Amino acid sequence: MKFQMNITTSYDDVCRFFSADDLKSFYKSHGCDGLEVMPLDNYDPADLEHPIPPEECSLIRSSMVRGVHCCCLGDWMDKDREELIRHYRKDLDYAKWMGAEYVVFHVVQVNDEEGFTYVMQHEDREVLTAAASFINELLEGQDYDFWFLMENLWWPGLNFLSPEDTRYLLERVHYEKKGFMLDTGHFLHTNLDLKTQEEGVDYLNQMLDAHGDLVSYIKGIHLQQSLTGDYVKEWLSTRHELPEDPSERFCKVYEHIFKIDKHEPFTAEGVPAMVQRIQPLYVTYEYITRSREELGKYLDRGKILLMDCQKNKNVL
Repeated sequence: MKFQMNITTSYDDVCRFFSADDLKSFYKSHGCDGLEVMPLDNYDPADLEHPIPPEECSLIRSSMVRGVHCCCLGDWMDKDREELIRHYRKDLDYAKWMGAEYVVFHVVQVNDEEGFTYVMQHEDREVLTAAASFINELLEGQDYDFWFLMENLWWPGLNFLSPEDTRYLLERVHYEKKGFMLDTGHFLHTNLDLKTQEEGVDYLNQMLDAHGDLVSYIKGIHLQQSLTGDYVKEWLSTRHELPEDPSERFCKVYEHIFKIDKHEPFTAEGVPAMVQRIQPLYVTYEYITRSREELGKYLDRGKILLMDCQKNKNVL
């Protein structure tokens, strides 16, 4: 069992660290073995016209990278297939170049309007069928040897609400080293009535009970939580208009999403037992933070909680 810290190659993340050695010292001191990287262009505010591509980020060395999180598109099913292939191959090739052990891919279809209204235009099975077809085309003929881990969200697609749908997706993806990245916080968003983290652990264990043998395909966990059902209920009780201006629309949508999906430490007493039950290869503390100091505090809370798991991480 390996423990990762999430990071992007965007300016907001890389500006927190002075050097590669500083970054490594930081995550090691907070109980992590390496990084799960989302490769983004680095737009320095002082030079927005010349972004630094991910492969030129001097902060991140290949020896640090355990996983790569693809820059996933939520609204994709009607987009140009060749452009989608180019978009994702860029991230997969980065993962191969970095020697990543796994990549993460969202299986979801949601547009801005759906995210605002929760009125969905596609059924789960429809999205899973389209996603499996696309994944097969994306990976076919490529010499990748990393784990391809499909992540759940709370929108149409992979959400772990139906074991039959989960198995349906798994059986239709041809890639041999396939599995799932269980995002605990994303799953909690499928139940707006959860009030406490302890209720969240119970809800997750009920899902694991229902999935039976499929649990062995959960090769990774994004360990985080946010209980925002009351926010969503209040949001849905009033009408909201999407701005016409693209930049305003983008900001409004992401402000809303981040109020739902806060990515905070999952510290309920039952979390270690749940992790041990799954026995994943990878556990990523996937947090959204405002500073290096806050990130350190979040990681320490996760490290203390999973200390026994980390002591036994070599059992796999």
